[in-house]
Amino acid sequence: MPGPTLSSGLNLIHKQLTYHPPQPTSSFEGQTVIVTGGNAGLGREASRHMAQLNAQRLIIACRTVSKGEEAKKWILEQTSSRTNIEVWQLNMSDYGSVKAFAQRAKGLERLDAVLENAGSWPTRFEMLEGHEATITVNVISTCLLAYLLLPKLEETGRKHGITTRLSIVSSDLHKFATLKARAAKNIFEELKVEATDYDGRYNDTKLLVVMFIRKLAAAISKQHAGNDQVSLNAMSPGWCDSALKPPKTFGERTAQRLLQRSTDEGARLLVDAVAADKVAGRNGQYISEGQVRQAAAWLYCREGQTTEDKVWTELNAILESIEPGCTHWAEGEERKW
Repeated sequence: MPGPTLSSGLNLIHKQLTYHPPQPTSSFEGQTVIVTGGNAGLGREASRHMAQLNAQRLIIACRTVSKGEEAKKWILEQTSSRTNIEVWQLNMSDYGSVKAFAQRAKGLERLDAVLENAGSWPTRFEMLEGHEATITVNVISTCLLAYLLLPKLEETGRKHGITTRLSIVSSDLHKFATLKARAAKNIFEELKVEATDYDGRYNDTKLLVVMFIRKLAAAISKQHAGNDQVSLNAMSPGWCDSALKPPKTFGERTAQRLLQRSTDEGARLLVDAVAADKVAGRNGQYISEGQVRQAAAWLYCREGQTTEDKVWTELNAILESIEPGCTHWAEGEERKW
């Protein structure tokens, strides 16, 4: 059964108290990087680090361009970097915006890394693009963007003889997910039902993207016979100070003071997840504290694997309905980019 365990809770507390991410030193020289949600919080700090590490071209993808321009100005003031920073509009609650962004990215000369950081934490029920809003933003749009950017990542890898990288920001909270919808005939249809536990819904989305990355990486490895041009992972920055879910109660504020990492510390781990010199052994893996870690233990049992297969099939069908052909190669058919 998925869901929180005493050991996972204690392990989370221990990591928050004892692990402090080092400053990133991996070079991004000559590289083009996309950071979604790069206008604030962890994404902005990660973008600052990449500029300091000499990224050649940094694309901040965000819903509100003016906020992205403010982030760009701040990064340049903080770093005196010569990085070419661009702000591109991307609304993860709108599939058309995701497709338009990916179409624009096709025109890039190269694409070395993608950090999918944009996400939402629900506080009320809302439907977007025919699905519950958190599922739309954190799962469907995130996975759609991954599929649509893979061609450029693969092209860059082949052309330059390198391994390009794509990382989706997940969370250690995926280990607390219950995914009660797994018992339904169709998981994503069941997830359209109004949630009563919004924190639980967030946890479920983070579990779903871990499942997706594991299956997608396996599909890519099969296509390339293990000689991968792209390395994918799902990563956790830990519990960090961010605007995603500000503490409200006295207990939450106290826990924040005792346990939370700073925004900068969390951003260091985001940078690590897409660093070129860290790809070895990471494809299809879950990364926490800058290391390959076991994902939720439930995923390795029979029920977890069966559910993962079901999620993969259903999610690909949804993505195919949004952008026909985007998943054909993952189903063992000829690639139709």
